[in-house]
Amino acid sequence: MTRDVDVENRVDLLVEEFDSYVDSFDRDPNLALAQRATHGVTLELRRSADCVRDAIANPQFTSALRETLLSWGLGKRRSRLAPMRDFAAGLHAATPAIAALEPHRIDDVALPADMASRIWQVVETLQVTDNQAKIVAGTKTLHHLLPDLVPPMDRAWTGRFFRVRDPAWQVRQGHAFQRLYDHFVDIARRTNPERYVTGVGWRTSCTKIIDNAIIAYCKGERPGNHTRGRRISFRVLGLPPAKSEAQSLLAPGHPHAARVQRLLEAARAAVDEQGFTPITAGRVGLDLVVRPAPGTRTSDATNYLGGVGDVLEDKAVRGTLGHLGTSATVWLYRNDCQIKQISYHEAVNHLTSYTVTVQALDERS
Repeated sequence: MTRDVDVENRVDLLVEEFDSYVDSFDRDPNLALAQRATHGVTLELRRSADCVRDAIANPQFTSALRETLLSWGLGKRRSRLAPMRDFAAGLHAATPAIAALEPHRIDDVALPADMASRIWQVVETLQVTDNQAKIVAGTKTLHHLLPDLVPPMDRAWTGRFFRVRDPAWQVRQGHAFQRLYDHFVDIARRTNPERYVTGVGWRTSCTKIIDNAIIAYCKGERPGNHTRGRRISFRVLGLPPAKSEAQSLLAPGHPHAARVQRLLEAARAAVDEQGFTPITAGRVGLDLVVRPAPGTRTSDATNYLGGVGDVLEDKAVRGTLGHLGTSATVWLYRNDCQIKQISYHEAVNHLTSYTVTVQALDERS
């Protein structure tokens, strides 16, 4: 499995179980009270200001912000936080660029496509530490200035979840930030994190809500473990096999034979990894998310759903399928007539792939 596919799988799971991950973070007894207290005070001062310019001009706010960054670990080990006078001067110098970003939110469907590069220009030039690695210090600072636009990022949680290796934090930092921010935007648009913001504890902004969920994921919380064996989700490179009336997808020489094989191989690996038990009876839910690269020609949603539905059923009654090899024995439900709930979503991505989720439905679903 490539790193990009693994990250996309993680994002899908995070989105699917977002409510539970947000709740799991709140239940963690190891959260640092000092960090939470200074963070809350700083954001309260920020939101009480009429605009970000006024916040930066307020010595009480800049002092609280610097104290928060210290409690969040900046100024230790690899970096040195600027003294108070230089710290305030750095913020003042960046004020015009920061103010230009203030009208935007990360969950805005109309967010400009170049927002990541615009934020990075501010992060790259922000003089708050003497560290050459800018992402951590820059995002944690901007998070408290633009809490609805810039999420805090770090190596321990953000880097781990999105599999950003250490060299990326030092070299090609702009590229790494672009990749990270695009993922945050995707998660924001798919989860509506603003609905979780209460102002209580760490639920302080829509970007912090996403950060909370990521931390809970990385700490090993698996709120969906009770569904183990009844639910399976996996990603496949390329496009799904599309059903048509002309020829069975399982017939030798079908134009989508390679897609069928990739789907079955991915399903087999996921069954082993996730401990899934094929659904022999009862109602089934099927969710399909297709991510074509820009310019990729796609089929109709109904053709994809029909194709995936056919391929993943028990094929024992289909006769000889020797051309599929051992993949012919892979199935997730007995018959696709069990599928009683479906959903389909399509979103352009840099790498063409799709995610299949199959789950057993109880009678209340």
